[in-house]
Amino acid sequence: MNEVEIIQFALESLEQKTGITGYWEELQHKDGIRLIISIRNNSFIFSVEAKREVRPQHIQNILKQKERLGDLIVVAERIFQKAKAELRELSIPYIEANGNVFIKKSDTLIWIDTNPPLKIKRETGNRAFTKTGLKVLFHFLMNESLINTPQRQIAGETGVSLGNVPQIISGLIKTGHLFQLNKDTYAWAGHHKLLERWITEYETVLRPALFLGRFTFKGDYREIGLTGDQTVWGGEPAADFITNHLRPEEYTIYTKETRQELMRKYRFMPKDDGELYAYQWFWNDGNHFRENIAPPLLIYADLMIKGDKRSIETAQMIYK
Repeated sequence: MNEVEIIQFALESLEQKTGITGYWEELQHKDGIRLIISIRNNSFIFSVEAKREVRPQHIQNILKQKERLGDLIVVAERIFQKAKAELRELSIPYIEANGNVFIKKSDTLIWIDTNPPLKIKRETGNRAFTKTGLKVLFHFLMNESLINTPQRQIAGETGVSLGNVPQIISGLIKTGHLFQLNKDTYAWAGHHKLLERWITEYETVLRPALFLGRFTFKGDYREIGLTGDQTVWGGEPAADFITNHLRPEEYTIYTKETRQELMRKYRFMPKDDGELYAYQWFWNDGNHFRENIAPPLLIYADLMIKGDKRSIETAQMIYK
């Protein structure tokens, strides 16, 4: 569903489930949509942020929209539970396409969270957001000028076959993230929205395929001598190294090494509920921040996916 379809579907579900009515209208002189909700003879007017899905990593951008637009309501096909909790804490209204709603305005409080989430149909046929496409896109996000190098160079730097590159570029153009200026030159439509999309797809498509298992270890993680060209810290421990602001509760590594090598070299022991999560290394070796730390963009993504306040706060420090 596109933005307008999401809003219309959500309003119809809201009326069907609650009797609350509403309508939307496009703003004439500036970009955007206004939503009018009627509750007990009162009308509430909101600017709208419409999205297919809302996860914790989207909250900071929604806050910026609220600061810019004033009264804001989030309308989405699906809002994940952690994100809903944060929106309620921030008193930001929302409507889900299934009829779940939160509106807190003056002496009015409407909060329904009993309808099961709708299953979102994933985009098919777009190579930009497959496992291979997401690996290439990660390199584009780290180096936006890479898009304007020869496709053979893109393939070499990202480690994918040459035949994948034009299909990935075509997929980015199709979704509006990339514009073709002429035969060999492209321009990005916006870094942050593309990063948000990449994090969402990375969490659900690529990262599960990279997962090697969970481990436990003894002692201080800072004293573990990771072989920086083979295994690096991601997530919370990497963020702690960079900012000295976050004490890890979960530990993430990215590695080229086998489970046996991880056990032998670092004394990581397999454990189903272990505190250490191991993933395969998937990016070009040259994109290091420090010797034993993953690229900051990936650390940022790990923290935003974790989604708690302390992780998001630290992620913003790294992003800036």
